[in-house]
Formats: sequence, structure tokens, C-alpha cells
Amino acid sequence: MIYVLRNENNEISAISEKPLSEQWQPIDTEDEGLKQFLKRNPGAGNQLMETSDIEFIRVLEDVIDLLIDKEVIQFTEFPDAVQRKLLNRRRYRESLRSQSDATQLLENGDTIF
Repeated sequence: MIYVLRNENNEISAISEKPLSEQWQPIDTEDEGLKQFLKRNPGAGNQLMETSDIEFIRVLEDVIDLLIDKEVIQFTEFPDAVQRKLLNRRRYRESLRSQSDATQLLENGDTIF
């Protein structure tokens, strides 16, 4: 979900993936005003995509772990380079878990279906 902050002329002045205050409003990604804002501010769109990519990588890691746990695939079927990367990410995530709560997949307001 994308949220926008509008100025006094009702034009989009900022975007975020989370509402940062009560003034932030959810917006449809097909909204013409959002498209215009992203054209004027290409860096904002790039930043949203980078954040989305990072979150999607976490989802892919969890899917890979699930497929391995369910024995749909075997870890050893991955090329050596992929195995090393997965192990490094797993170790790094474990070290983060011991330091903070930053590795949670679900955030406040997310629901499980």
C-alpha cells in the first residue's frame, strides 16, 4: 500500500509505504496524481521499488525455507553459490534476531489468512 501527503492545493507532496501521521492517505497505484508525482520525482519511485525489493527478498527466503521443510526441493539441489548465499543470509538473520525484532515478516496491522 502506498500513502500520500497532500499540500494545500491537494497535490501530492510526498509518498510513503506507511502512514507517518493522520494526514497521510492511502492511494491507488493507478492514480493519475501519483503517476505525475513519480514523473516529477523519479528518485521517490526508485526508493519505493528498492524497499519493495528488500521486502520481497525476505518473502522469497521464507518460501525457499518452506519448500525445503516440506521436502519439495532439497537444499543440495541448489548450486554451491546459491547454497552459500542462503546460508549467509540465514546466519545474518539469526544474528539480527538476537539483537532486535527487526526481522519480523508481519507488521502491526498485517493479518494472517
